[in-house]
Amino acid sequence: MDVYIFAVFGTREQTMRFNAALIKRGYVTLVINTPREIRSGCGVSVRFSEYAINYAKYVVRYYDFSSFAGFYTYDGKRYIPFG
Repeated sequence: MDVYIFAVFGTREQTMRFNAALIKRGYVTLVINTPREIRSGCGVSVRFSEYAINYAKYVVRYYDFSSFAGFYTYDGKRYIPFG
């Protein structure tokens, strides 16, 4: 079973820049409506496979995204913060 991570930002501009950085590196992403349960951000998030988490963390640090609200995953019942 694939595990997906959701990157949540406070601005759409930073969400799209993060998404572009992952795509440029060859990762498959999906820009989605932020799940209601997360209750944070600008309304859209980036979903990607857990295999990209190390690079995703690097991108957040490198670009110093000021509106970054966190990484989340779904455990089958609820969304929880991810590493």
